[in-house]
Amino acid sequence: MAGERRLITALSRIFGPPPARVRRGIGEDTAILAPEPEQELLWTIDTLIEGVHFDLRYTPLRSLGWKSLAVNLSDIAAMGGEPQYALLALGWPPSRDLNQALALAQGMQEVAEAYGVAVIGGDTVAAPAGLTLSLTVIGQVAPGRALRRDGAQVGDEIYVTGPLGLAAAGLEVLRHGMALPIDRQESVTTAFFRPRPQIAAGRLLAGQRLATAAIDLSDGVASDLEQVCLQSGVGAVLLAEALPIPPVVREVACHLGYDPINLALQGGEDYQLLFTARPEKRALLRTAFAQGGLPAPTSIGRLVAGVGIRLRRGEEEMEIAGTGFDHFPDASLA
Repeated sequence: MAGERRLITALSRIFGPPPARVRRGIGEDTAILAPEPEQELLWTIDTLIEGVHFDLRYTPLRSLGWKSLAVNLSDIAAMGGEPQYALLALGWPPSRDLNQALALAQGMQEVAEAYGVAVIGGDTVAAPAGLTLSLTVIGQVAPGRALRRDGAQVGDEIYVTGPLGLAAAGLEVLRHGMALPIDRQESVTTAFFRPRPQIAAGRLLAGQRLATAAIDLSDGVASDLEQVCLQSGVGAVLLAEALPIPPVVREVACHLGYDPINLALQGGEDYQLLFTARPEKRALLRTAFAQGGLPAPTSIGRLVAGVGIRLRRGEEEMEIAGTGFDHFPDASLA
């Protein structure tokens, strides 16, 4: 078990089981609360820290504002919910021009308007060690319809709602100062700076009960699918040839001497949805997505009995579980 999940498990033992009106607590990125029998609220929080989650040497503050809120909206999307309100706790370095914080806020407001969210308050503090942002988003979902991570079943097909590896390729382009033709450069850097939370896809999957489990792709398919598998008690087999890897991701990987499949499965920050569904739902899924004006999801593998995640590449299989991003890869707990 990765260090981050070990820490979460240990914290859950300290905090104990959730109260009766909390339908889902520690273990998901978003908590489900039911203050009234016919009401379910979604609460999520996410923190971004300079030097860990972003580098201002190549990250415009306006783009950082967009991304900081968008990644929280993605957690609501993974539950099939509708985001409504956001709170911002901003730690601003005293040595930095305070007017620059307005560019950050403008980017945040752009994504808020795009997805019908109101930023309604928060806190501001001095942060001498570097810029930090912590956002809380509140949304809602129809009672009993929230998508979770623990409903996947053996035999389910594994889907993703969009291409894999664009954000990871964008980060590598920025880190290495690569020069691509302008259209391809913009496609990967925009994917990295301005992810599009899959709110409509999540609502569709939840509203029509098409998915057995779901998660958003923040740490990479290898890590995020592992969370679904662990909570559902299943294993998975992914098919390398089925992965939706755009040509520009392969181009960036080839230039840097990387395996494009590693960018697709381990790079993270795509903020697509990964979900599982019964095989008999295949045609219905395609019809529902088409009627909703959404690109058809891509089937990339199947859930199997046992544990672990295996990647099938031609005649070979290799274990890939836990190879995505982890905040505490070498940590141990007593």
